[in-house]
Amino acid sequence: MIEIYLLEQLVAFAKNKTLLRAAEELHISQPALSRSMKKIEEEFGVPLFDRENSKISLNDTGKLAAEYSQRVLEADREMLERVVAFDRSKRTLCVGSCAPFPTGELLPYIQEYYIDMAITSEITDDDKLLQGLKNGIYQLAILHEQPEDEALFSQRYLEERIYLSVPKDHPFSERKGVNFEDMKELRMLVAKNIGFWMKICQDNLPKENLLIQNSLDALYELIFASSLPCFNSDRMIERGSEMPDRVNIPITDDDAHTVYYIACLASEKNKYTSIFNTARSSVIRNQ
Repeated sequence: MIEIYLLEQLVAFAKNKTLLRAAEELHISQPALSRSMKKIEEEFGVPLFDRENSKISLNDTGKLAAEYSQRVLEADREMLERVVAFDRSKRTLCVGSCAPFPTGELLPYIQEYYIDMAITSEITDDDKLLQGLKNGIYQLAILHEQPEDEALFSQRYLEERIYLSVPKDHPFSERKGVNFEDMKELRMLVAKNIGFWMKICQDNLPKENLLIQNSLDALYELIFASSLPCFNSDRMIERGSEMPDRVNIPITDDDAHTVYYIACLASEKNKYTSIFNTARSSVIRNQ
């Protein structure tokens, strides 16, 4: 059995092409990596390298070995993730979400229905959410696109539209609507942890105009102390997130509106019936 660290080092060498660059990536010395390459070649029992003038490169056999090593490492990581996720799922229900608002809406219901379990949440992108559902990292996920994978069950949840929030004396304050093109010259205050909305902003507005704040406290302090525009949403406004002396203007672009979906593994649909029933009630109330 070839040790994992040797496979990792072979993959690093295949990617970086030279011992020096691979050693720098691995944070080990070049002689140590050279010894590892000799050892893994001995473990395979076939030549993996071409050697010329004190330099080595992978031969065709070595390239194949590196490809399979990458697969083994991916399988090893998946094994660890699944085992840890399975153990955690016996005591913890983890909810992944693409944005903050729907998470805040759903978590109180989950905590009510699953009082004997620890509830955790995380905001990340849809691809990681989908993979996390399949790997058991998340038991429930909130997505902004309906998944087409038959292994997953999903149900429509809430909608959200982002708004531009400006001081009452701002040139835009009398407008009934704005679009991203109108906003391209504005310097905007933005919270960092807003999920997929960050990509929407970065795709539609100059990145240098987005003043991203890591801390919500710092963000709100700047909002109240400056005349800089910021974002709000129809849902947050409905929940009382009004900012004094500011006007909220809907952003009319299609990208500024989304529909959220709650998803789980199709095999676990019945386990979360109460959550999906609650989501269905939310849809009816908001129609």
